[in-house]
Amino acid sequence: MLLKEQFNQFFATEFSIDVQMFRRAVSLGAAEFLIMMLVSILLREPVPVILLLLAGGCSSVLALFIHAKLDQLNSLTLGYLFLIHIILIPALGRFCENAIYDFPVYFVEGIMFTALLLKGRQAVCMILAEMSIDLFCIYRMTRQAAMVIAMQENGARYSPELYVRVIAAIGMTGSVCGLLIAHRKKLLREEIRKCTEMERQAEQVNFAKDMFLVNVSHEIRTPLNAILGTAELLVDLDADDKIKENAFDIANSSKALLAITNDLMDFSRIDYSNIRLEEEYYYVGELLSELLNVCSVRFADYNIELFVDISPDIPGKLWGDGAKFRQVLYSLLIGAVKSMESGEVRFNVACCPKDKQKVELQVELCARGVFQHSYLEKLRQEDDYNLAYGDQRGALVRQLIDVLGGKFEAEEKLNERSYCFKAAQGYQDAKAIVEKNRENVCILFYENSILQGNAFAKVLKDMGLRFCQASSNEYFYEECVKDYYSHIMIASERYESMKDGLKQILHPQSVILVSPGIVTYDDNLIRTTFARPVNCLNIDALLEGRKNNSIRYMGYRGSFICPEARIMVVDDNIINLEVASGILKKYEAQTVLVSSGKECLNYLQSESVDFIFLDYMMPEMDGIDTLKNIRALQKPELMHVPIVALTANAVSGARKMFMEAGFDEYISKPIELGKFEKVLREHLAENKMIFTTDNEAANER
Repeated sequence: MLLKEQFNQFFATEFSIDVQMFRRAVSLGAAEFLIMMLVSILLREPVPVILLLLAGGCSSVLALFIHAKLDQLNSLTLGYLFLIHIILIPALGRFCENAIYDFPVYFVEGIMFTALLLKGRQAVCMILAEMSIDLFCIYRMTRQAAMVIAMQENGARYSPELYVRVIAAIGMTGSVCGLLIAHRKKLLREEIRKCTEMERQAEQVNFAKDMFLVNVSHEIRTPLNAILGTAELLVDLDADDKIKENAFDIANSSKALLAITNDLMDFSRIDYSNIRLEEEYYYVGELLSELLNVCSVRFADYNIELFVDISPDIPGKLWGDGAKFRQVLYSLLIGAVKSMESGEVRFNVACCPKDKQKVELQVELCARGVFQHSYLEKLRQEDDYNLAYGDQRGALVRQLIDVLGGKFEAEEKLNERSYCFKAAQGYQDAKAIVEKNRENVCILFYENSILQGNAFAKVLKDMGLRFCQASSNEYFYEECVKDYYSHIMIASERYESMKDGLKQILHPQSVILVSPGIVTYDDNLIRTTFARPVNCLNIDALLEGRKNNSIRYMGYRGSFICPEARIMVVDDNIINLEVASGILKKYEAQTVLVSSGKECLNYLQSESVDFIFLDYMMPEMDGIDTLKNIRALQKPELMHVPIVALTANAVSGARKMFMEAGFDEYISKPIELGKFEKVLREHLAENKMIFTTDNEAANER
C-alpha cells in the first residue's frame, strides 16, 4: 500500500505537464532498457551490449532520483537525452550484428523523445545532433551489412533471432511512443478543461466585479449628489457670506471627490489583459473642461503654474473612446506635476484633418523647471510609460495609447521636458468646440504677470475676439471706464490694491475677477470669479453665460425660465428629490416629485407632464421598467414626452445602455448644473421656455 501511494505521489497530476512527461518518458525508457537487456541475454548477445543496456537502465533510474532531489528539469532532460540517444544507442549499434535492421527504429524513438521533452531552439538543436549521429551510424551499419547481403545472395536465410529483434524493436518503440503520446494527449485535454473552467470562473468574477462597481458607484454618487446639490443651493441663497464661502468649499471638494471616483471606476473596470475600444460620440469640449478643472487643483496644490492652449477649431463632437482618451491625458498631466518640484507646465491640444471623417488630435505637454527624477531614465529601466508617477498605472497608460492607435514621443533636456501624444478620432460634423469672431464682444483684461498676460492674449486672439491688454494700473483705470468693453477682467492679485479706486469709477457687478482658484468674493463690484488656467473653453462658457466649474456666477439663476412647464422627478431618495426641486426652482418650473415607479405611473394615468427625470436604481420597479410602462400607457401626450435618466450609475457604457433602452438623454449624479440646464434646454419644448434678457446667446441657440 505504501509503495502504491509513493507511486501515485511520484506521478501526481498536480505537477506541470513538462515534469509529468519527463517522469513518464524516463520510466518507460528504464523499462525498455530492462526488457532489451533480458532479450539480449536470451539471444546471447555480446557482453558489451548487455552492459550498455544495463547502463542505460541505471542512467534512467538515476535521472529520476536526481530530478526528485534537485528539480533541475531542463538541464537534466538535455543531459539524459544526450547520454542515451547520442552516446549509448549509437554505441549499442557498434557492438550488435545486423544492427542495420532494428536500430533505425530506436533512432526514430530518440527523435520522438526529444520532440516530446524539449521545446523551441533546444529541441531543434538536439534533433539535428541526433539525426547527424544516426545517419553516421546507419552509414557504418550498411557497410557491415554488405557481407550479410552477399551471403543472402548466395542462398543464406535470415536467422530467427533477426526476426525476433526486429519485432521486439517495433513493438517496444511503438508501445513506448504510443503510451507517451496518449499521456500527452490526456494531459492536454486536462489542461483544456482547466482553462475552460478558469475562463468560466473569470467571467463570473468579472461579472461580479462589474456589479460591484455599479453598486459602489451608485452608493458613492447618491450621497455625493445630495452633498453637492445642497452646497450649490446654499451658495445661491441669500445667506451669510461665511456660510456661502463654506458651502462653496464643500461644493468644490465634492467635485474633486467625484472626479477621483470617476477616475478610480474607469481604471478599475479595465481588463489589463484585453483592453478594447468602446467607441461612441463624445463632446471633447466637456471632456477637456472637466479634465482641466480636476487637474488645475492638483497643480495649485504643488504650486506649479499651468498654461493651457486648446485650439478653438477642434470639432466639438468626436467619435472614439473618450474615456480612455481622458485617462491618457489625465496621466500625462498628473505624471508631469508629480515629477516636478517647481516650474511651469504648458498643455496644448490641437488638431489637423486627416480626411473627411477623421481628425488627428495632437496633445503636447511641455514642462520647465526643477524635476525630481528623469522620465527617460525611468522609461529605459522599466520599459514603461510611467511618466514619473511612482505608481503602477504606467503600463496601463502604455496599453491605452496602443489601443487608441496613438503615438507617444518624449524628449528631455536639462530643465525642460516635452511629451507628445497623437491619436486619430472620427467626427460627426465640423462645428467647432467654441464660437469664434463675436462682433459684440470686446474684452479688457489685466493679468498678474507677463506670462499669464501673453497666454490670455493668445487665447483671445485664437478665438478671433477683440481685446485690450492693460500693462499698468493707470492704463487699466483709463480703459475700464470706456463703454465699448463688454467684459472687464482683472487678476485677483492686482484687484486687492486697486479695488478702492475701481469702486469710485465702476458700477456694481461689472468686474470679472481672474484668480488662481474659483472663490466667492465679498464685494458688490464683482460679478463673476474666473479661475485659471485661461483657455478657450472657459472663455466661451463665460461669454455664453453657461455653467462651468471654473466660473462662479454670483447668484447664478440659469439662462432661461419655464414657469408653464410641468417637470416630474422620480427618485426613491428624499434628499435627491429636494436637490432636484431646488435646482428646478431656478427655472421657475412646476415640479412634480414622486418616490417610486409605481407612484409615477399612478400620477401619469390621470395627469400629464412636459418632462420627466427618472432615476434608474429603485426598488420594485427600476427606471427602465418604469420607462417601458410609461410608453405603454397609450396616452398620446406621453408617447413623445422627453424622459431623461437621472442616475448614480455612471460607469463606462452606462450612457449607451440607457440610450438603447429608450431614454432621450442621460445625466449622472451628482448633478452638474451646466449639463442639467443643457439637457433641459435641448429637450424641453421651445414654447415652454422664456430666455432671460442677460443671456441672449442662449435664445439664439
